[in-house]
Amino acid sequence: MLMLVLTWIGAVLGVALVLLMALGPVIVELDSMVAQRRRERRRQVANEQAAANVAAHPVFH
Repeated sequence: MLMLVLTWIGAVLGVALVLLMALGPVIVELDSMVAQRRRERRRQVANEQAAANVAAHPVFH
């Protein structure tokens, strides 16, 4: 009985590991897409804050 349980646990962990390795490139691609969106959002917020700061404090020469 113990051998049967250990065999099933090993099979499940083995299949999970194989699936994780097979999906590795997909996971990396999704993570890079999320990171790119985060960088673009930060850049956009920074540009909006800079534009608001310039509009609020105009410099006359």
